[in-house]
Amino acid sequence: MKILTFGQTGQLAKSIKRTQPKAVKLIQLNHQQLDVTQPNQIYAALELHKPDIIINCAAFTHVDNAEKLPEQAININSVAVEHMAKAADFFDIKLIQLSSDYVFDGHKNAPYTVTDLPNPINAYGRSKQLAENTILDYHTSSFTLVRTSWLYHHSGHNFVTSMLNLMLKTNVQHAAGARPDNPIKVVNDQMGSPTMVDDLAHFLWQLCSQPKWSAIYHWSDAGTCTWYEFAQEIKTQGIALGLLAHPIHIQSIMSEQYPSSVKRPKYSVLDTHLSQSIASSKPWQQQLSLCLKQFQHEQKLNTKV
Repeated sequence: MKILTFGQTGQLAKSIKRTQPKAVKLIQLNHQQLDVTQPNQIYAALELHKPDIIINCAAFTHVDNAEKLPEQAININSVAVEHMAKAADFFDIKLIQLSSDYVFDGHKNAPYTVTDLPNPINAYGRSKQLAENTILDYHTSSFTLVRTSWLYHHSGHNFVTSMLNLMLKTNVQHAAGARPDNPIKVVNDQMGSPTMVDDLAHFLWQLCSQPKWSAIYHWSDAGTCTWYEFAQEIKTQGIALGLLAHPIHIQSIMSEQYPSSVKRPKYSVLDTHLSQSIASSKPWQQQLSLCLKQFQHEQKLNTKV
């Protein structure tokens, strides 16, 4: 089986490479090798490499910047997907499009199912919904959407590494979290499910081996939390590992108190029942523990260099 990913340097593309099965040939194209907004380049790449499946890892993922640059977000997250879908359909290649919990408005109080209708409340979510519409309009079992949420890893830029970097600075008196009067402020009224990116990659590899696909899948680690609860668990586990020093001060705040003009869904938990027939998700706390141990291991290696 030959898999091609559009995107090579992002969090998910790196994870797909890291978890690559031995029997699979993987081709990854970065933005310097291929501009996903140029259909002629997409057609040329598919004709050259002749993959069995495309996994689209190319995306505009910065939610705040999407609000400032909506046309750029739509161009990368939606228009480029139209080009990919047309080319994949022409060459009869299967396509996996990654999407987001942010296509939902957050007004529901139970996990969003694959049949719930999207209603995004920010530019990033709208750009992802447009891509979803493109994929679903083909009405083919060769195309599928995989929605996920709150991706993180022990490397790169994500919530866990951001929190760790802040918490590791708490020995500096002026740093956020070092004193009760200067806490790390984290939103406590947005509920979702963290997803360790390697778990998503493992699911995608399992999905690639399935003979038939449903139109939409949801994938996240098991369980739910708020961003504040997530941060507290990072702190608790980090201290237990000896990775972080005590005390670290974290303050619960509401979304309105967070310095961002972007609206985010208050509840974006995904119902993953359909996906559980392909792979079993693990509790997010367990996967966070694995992530922090990997972070600690990397730190030790770096100090030896």
